[in-house]
Amino acid sequence: MITKLKLNNKIIINTDIDGIISGLLLSNFCDCIVVGFSNSLDKVWLDISKCSSIFDGVYVDMYVPNETTITIDQHIIAVNDKHFKMISQNRNKINPNIYNPRFFLPIDSYKRKYPFGTCHFIIATLLRESIDVSKINFFNLSDKIFFIDYFLRADDAMISSLSNYKENAKEWWEWLSIYSNKSKTIESIKNYLYSKNIDLAMEIKKSISNKLLNTFYCDRQDGGITNIIDDKGTIKQNVKEYIHFISSLSNLNCFDINLSLKEFKGLNKRTCLTEYQREELIQNNSVNGEKVFSYAFVKTAKYGENFSYTVMDNK
Repeated sequence: MITKLKLNNKIIINTDIDGIISGLLLSNFCDCIVVGFSNSLDKVWLDISKCSSIFDGVYVDMYVPNETTITIDQHIIAVNDKHFKMISQNRNKINPNIYNPRFFLPIDSYKRKYPFGTCHFIIATLLRESIDVSKINFFNLSDKIFFIDYFLRADDAMISSLSNYKENAKEWWEWLSIYSNKSKTIESIKNYLYSKNIDLAMEIKKSISNKLLNTFYCDRQDGGITNIIDDKGTIKQNVKEYIHFISSLSNLNCFDINLSLKEFKGLNKRTCLTEYQREELIQNNSVNGEKVFSYAFVKTAKYGENFSYTVMDNK
């Protein structure tokens, strides 16, 4: 990951808590520059004075199959073992489900997928590379909630670790620990997490959700924002305050948010791929002849609409 970011440090991050924290980590410890945002659904906002194409930036917390695009994410992206072998040959695709193989099929593999946020994978990667992350203040406090609580809110890592998926979560925490070369930072995060019970974890989640929804007017409880710009292409004030809050609480320098953003609008679709469509995706990164801009398998095969993908209109 570090090697790739030395070649291309222009990152495009999601607007949820996972994306914001990931952006702060990469900008503070890898000299990355935030050049755009995505709502992980149907919009990308890009400062074209800094990055001319939506395929040229590094996508953080979103998988873009275009071969030359670097992506750092944690989603299930391989249909099966055959597809995994194809994807894993491309060093531009950085994902724990590639490094510790998990696929959509068979179902048992999907159930054992990486259950945390991209930011947790990123910090483990930084520690693996012996990068000093002691600048982060995990125990900075705001309204009785620590930064570490926001950190573990990313992709619901705290709840996943303490409730329905706790066995899988324990396996992946151990994997992150080994991947980080048995870092004390990962160990301390684990110790804090497992000092909680599920009732307290739910209270923490509720408090964070209230803060994100009622103070910063996020659209989703995870901090996701559907539209971050005004009609001039400037980041809205509530979004700026949200990013500054997370930056201040974490003790990490805020990345530049005085960007002039152009919106790229696509169409997000949810479906259940047929066997023919799965093969088309494997071979061509397309569905029904339409080139796929981004995608992820979001549920097991036994559920409907388990595949989410976006087709872009104005590239």
